[in-house]
Amino acid sequence: MAGALADRVRRWMVRLGIDPGLAPDPYALESGFPEALEPCRPGATVDQIAHWEERHGYRFPAGLRTWLSLSNGLYRSGPLVHPISAIGPMIPFARMPGMIVQPESWFELGNPNVQTVCIDLAYRFPDGGHPIFTSGDDAHDSPPKIIARGFTEWFLELLRQGGREYWFDPDFEGYGAPWPSHRLNAPAPTLPDRLRHVADRVTPLLHDGADERTIADRLGLSCPDVELILRHIQHVSH
Repeated sequence: MAGALADRVRRWMVRLGIDPGLAPDPYALESGFPEALEPCRPGATVDQIAHWEERHGYRFPAGLRTWLSLSNGLYRSGPLVHPISAIGPMIPFARMPGMIVQPESWFELGNPNVQTVCIDLAYRFPDGGHPIFTSGDDAHDSPPKIIARGFTEWFLELLRQGGREYWFDPDFEGYGAPWPSHRLNAPAPTLPDRLRHVADRVTPLLHDGADERTIADRLGLSCPDVELILRHIQHVSH
């Protein structure tokens, strides 16, 4: 309900110490989130949030954690923010040059309509938070792009816009592509010493078109070992 949403947004802002002057217009909430759509849900428990973070090895940013504790998701025509049970590894719909294996820190945050909205929990922008980006869609010639420098920035603007996907507006520029930004800002995945002596042999096999299983068989490695090497190679190579 719009009233319930307005109340939760107010409490969310108070808990985060956000300037009340940045609050969305009540009309935007009422018109963008009609009562019949039931945009809010009961909040996730502390244990549910902790379990997710322990399972995936990453902590939610404060803005997202606080929102999930107030409403386990945010709904319109689709989930703008998933319930915690549906926040999981991103499914790629667009090719990203230079990327072999998707970063483990990329999670689908919501699926409002056109493309999924994702978050990279591996790094923070110097002047913001964890980047929010779209998955992209090769079928529609739409590349992935970073649409906000953090969850709180994105969520506030989303609410001001009545839940519409403003990042597809023709004049919206964004903050670059998620993969080059990840390579630049996130720490390089560590490579165990036991795999360093074979890492140089993986790149030629990749260039010959070998997949992970073939590489594992040829080098006498497990598939998880090959994935570790690929994650390291794609991050440090130029």
